[in-house]
Amino acid sequence: MTSITTRPLLRRTATSAVAVLAAAALAACGSDDGGSDATTAAGGATGGAFPVTITHKFGRTEVPKAPQRVVAVGYNDQDFALALGVTPLGFRQFQGADIADRPWAREALGGAKPEVVGETDLGVEKIAALRPDLLLAVYSGITSKEYGTLSELAPTVAQSAKHVDYGEPWQEQLRTTGEALGREQRAAEVEKDVEAGVAKAREADGTAGRSVVLASGSDGKFFAFASADLRSRFFTALGMKVPGRIDRLAGKTFYADVSEERLDLLEADLLVIYGDEQELLKRPTFARLKAVREGRVVYLDEQGAISQAVGFSSPLSIPYALAKLRPRIAAAIDGDPATKPQGTGPAFD
Repeated sequence: MTSITTRPLLRRTATSAVAVLAAAALAACGSDDGGSDATTAAGGATGGAFPVTITHKFGRTEVPKAPQRVVAVGYNDQDFALALGVTPLGFRQFQGADIADRPWAREALGGAKPEVVGETDLGVEKIAALRPDLLLAVYSGITSKEYGTLSELAPTVAQSAKHVDYGEPWQEQLRTTGEALGREQRAAEVEKDVEAGVAKAREADGTAGRSVVLASGSDGKFFAFASADLRSRFFTALGMKVPGRIDRLAGKTFYADVSEERLDLLEADLLVIYGDEQELLKRPTFARLKAVREGRVVYLDEQGAISQAVGFSSPLSIPYALAKLRPRIAAAIDGDPATKPQGTGPAFD
């Protein structure tokens, strides 16, 4: 099972441009009669003026008209489109979460069944077969070469150059997606609503000023997420702070390797860790951590819905994650190691 920590890094090289363009040519020969796949296209009224030009780490992309055939190439870009009322024709699988099984996205899907185009790979041939007119690739980690390949298929929107790969704040990703889809006003409304919910939680829960480390302890390896990672941003939005030592260790990437001999780096007011509690406690170096002994740990199943919601960190998943995690965070930081929030365990995840 691939760890959620490294999943975005394990991508096979995109298929050659020759094969891609051949697939696109074959797709173009298919039916253009607005068949069943068109029911999941963007469509609908848009408030933006076209063409629009979006600047990103690979240059500038012009979207000439309101997109009708959107494909989400980034791991979480599907949620951003859905939050703006656009159901993509295809999407990239992320954390093993089928798009129809994510509890926070069911209503927005409305029964639609977009096609999986790829997971660890880009799925370029499948993307081409869908004849897209816009590719959303903000949270994709694509290389310059892969961007060039995708741009041969359709206008491709990548992430900003201001952030490390997989580190663009959800607010900026939402605004970029809204601009590309011509739904900037709707994006502003969604951002305001989600931010209000986060602010309410921050003010009510006493999390401001607390230190937090988000880590993974699966498969015998330990990682800590830098403050730039979307998963850490979920907690820092609640007023918490990732210790500077984690960011220094991570450097220009979104996570840092932590040796078992240096698990003291994980000490914080709150430790949130992906991994099985009983298995982790078998490791003496982990069990001796002060945060562990004092019960200031939230354990998450990396394949559970809560973990996936934090991993997506989208306008759709953040409210869901808040509702599920707030009781656990409160129990962990209340100073009583015996406190256990109702509904913990794998089923709750």
